[in-house]
Amino acid sequence: MAGVVVRKFMFSNKRKVIGILISLSIGGCIFLCMTYMVENLKIHAELSMKSDDGLGSEYRISLRSTSLNDTIPETVADKIKDMPETADVYATKYTLGELKLAEDEFLADEDWSEYFEYQNRDSYFVQRYGGICNQQEDGTYTIKYDVYGYDEGLLKQLEDFVLEGEIRPSEIKSGNQVIVAANMDGQGNYYFYGKKPGDTITLRVPKQENYTDDLLKFQSGQEHYIEKEFEIAAIVSRPLAQEEGFLNVDAWNNAQSVIMTNDQMTQNFGLTDYSFINASPAQGIKSEQVSTQLLQVIRDVPKAVLQDYTRAIETQKNYLSQQQIFFSGIAVILLIISLFHIMNSMNYAIIARKREYGIMRAMGITDSGFYRMILQTGVTYGLLADAAIFLLYNLVLRRVMDYYMVHIVQFLHIQAGVPAWILCGLMILNIIIAVIAVLLPARKLIQESIISELKG
Repeated sequence: MAGVVVRKFMFSNKRKVIGILISLSIGGCIFLCMTYMVENLKIHAELSMKSDDGLGSEYRISLRSTSLNDTIPETVADKIKDMPETADVYATKYTLGELKLAEDEFLADEDWSEYFEYQNRDSYFVQRYGGICNQQEDGTYTIKYDVYGYDEGLLKQLEDFVLEGEIRPSEIKSGNQVIVAANMDGQGNYYFYGKKPGDTITLRVPKQENYTDDLLKFQSGQEHYIEKEFEIAAIVSRPLAQEEGFLNVDAWNNAQSVIMTNDQMTQNFGLTDYSFINASPAQGIKSEQVSTQLLQVIRDVPKAVLQDYTRAIETQKNYLSQQQIFFSGIAVILLIISLFHIMNSMNYAIIARKREYGIMRAMGITDSGFYRMILQTGVTYGLLADAAIFLLYNLVLRRVMDYYMVHIVQFLHIQAGVPAWILCGLMILNIIIAVIAVLLPARKLIQESIISELKG
């Protein structure tokens, strides 16, 4: 009997029911959206620190030089790897390369045909490299690319940035494959000339014999270059360890890149030495001690410099924590505001039926029976609101948030979802709030006389 009455009272005015359900669900939906963004903000910040900010390691040993002739000897890299004060040492080989594309490949999507237009007009790129992207007399396009050699540990970290394909270092090395970084536009869309993993690219790099910086224009005779074809193993959104004096200059960062193993750089291009080294301190070792030892090791390397990012990493992590607290705080505040709105809406829904409830009490319904009926009303509202939240969030709002995070604020790789315990906790909280919201006015009705209720 109570169930029939509850359904009749609840659904007699469908517009009012929809309004109450919206009141119950809107706060929860906003809270879920904010939580979803905070969870992905954590991932984005970590990935961005490693790639965009170059803060993947506390220490970086590089060269104060913009010539490929200057390198860090392999013996020095081995000493740093063997130091008890260091951990996670990643030595990177580098050269500048030129990617060769047929006209139909470069123009596979004409929306990207002017991607390098601004760089081609930059005086630095024009004077040093003869432009970044040029069309040749035979119609082909050549594009300057950073070419990196990573060791296995750094390649594994690159897995977090994969857009297509897989990164398997042993297969990349044995199959002489490469990883390519996709171009990204201002709306967070990625593109690599219509190519997919399994397709091939043609790459040309200057030979080390008789090298001069003029070879970086790639306008000298073919005898000065090594040209090879490589199969694409994976396409990534960002490189990790990056150079800082060739294509990544001034306003330009995350330059177009081709990545392979260090062994491949030796086998294909004869490169044995390194361009820069990233390292972290071993557990329990003070940063001053690590810096002192690293400076001792590199003191005889011409133009070598040590960069200490310890404080920069700490500052960035503190900034990230503040961002998370800020967004989480907004989510909680909005949820609390919505709870007050829910209380008012449910209070009105019960008080609006004051006369009907008075008639039921006059007909002999007991106080406990009245409370059970009201409790059932609250639970029903809570369950319906939970269903509304679940459907609205998963079918509509999450897609909106995905678009916002990818194309507006340009988060790197939307991987995290709302933790299950938060979703379940919100659902339970919604039911509890709905029950409390109907029981409070019901208690006031019980305390009133039946005559006053019948008068409305």
